[in-house]
Amino acid sequence: MNFNAPHRSEATSPQQDERRAHILDAARTCFSRAGFHRTSMQEICAEAKMSPGGIYRYFASKDAIIEAIAQEEQYAGRRILEVMLEPGSLHDRLLRCGLTYIETMRDRRAVQMMLEVYVESMRNTAVGAFFAKCEAENRVLMQEVFARAKATGEIAADADIDTVMMTLVAFADGVILRMGLNPDYDVERAETILSRVVTAVLENEGPVTAPPLERRE
Repeated sequence: MNFNAPHRSEATSPQQDERRAHILDAARTCFSRAGFHRTSMQEICAEAKMSPGGIYRYFASKDAIIEAIAQEEQYAGRRILEVMLEPGSLHDRLLRCGLTYIETMRDRRAVQMMLEVYVESMRNTAVGAFFAKCEAENRVLMQEVFARAKATGEIAADADIDTVMMTLVAFADGVILRMGLNPDYDVERAETILSRVVTAVLENEGPVTAPPLERRE
């Protein structure tokens, strides 16, 4: 896979863009059922109701389709993260960002694709490198946002930005995973708890030292 050129250089017509999106949608359906590596191009052709030749006009291989989906997932995530650049308090922007993320993942297929892309990023060097690049860019954006919040006193001057970001992202990812595993999961209740978590994490107070856990013999 080659992630050096995220955007196609050749001009395309609206019809070609629509057909390309149709192929990716069919591939997402197949991948969400069986995973990247257990899905064949024949299955994608059947789901898209296209001949192999028709699909190969747009994508040279299954790897190229995986590459395109991974890119779309990361770019969609970046657009959600850019909610942090909108006006408002840090708390409200973090909450809107998290709720937007959760809202986009209500579809069970989206959750399954998220897991597939995550696993592929750990398994495949090219995907992993692409993810690392995107994560580095996202980290820069978040560090700038939190640096401004420190300067205005919204968060403590000694706040551990990396830990704050990791905690909030891990919580949102956990909610989304639960949505995929349990369709009856109360998303509205999760939104309320997310607001409380954001408030607690951003509490503008000195660190509180908790007593150590008692060891059981």
